[in-house]
Amino acid sequence: MDNRSPASRESSEFDDDFDDEEPLPSIGTCKSLYPFQGQNEGTLSMVEGELLSVVEEDKGDGWTRVRRNLEEEGYVPTSYIKVFLDSSAKGAMTYI
Repeated sequence: MDNRSPASRESSEFDDDFDDEEPLPSIGTCKSLYPFQGQNEGTLSMVEGELLSVVEEDKGDGWTRVRRNLEEEGYVPTSYIKVFLDSSAKGAMTYI
């Protein structure tokens, strides 16, 4: 039985995603529509109007994985960003 709080389960779930040795390729860019203070492990703070690279789309949980400057990577709320996917990127989805 998992006795951790939902917040700690979420945090460790995000942590596991960053064990990759090689960074994921960018599949597009996004612009932040609102400021966000990433207070949990695995989230990334952003200011309004900031441009970030998208490395993983929202998988239905409301979070998108982004990268800043090739070194800082984390999750931001999908509803706080406008995403511009690169249609030629491997793994990018096309929305019709």
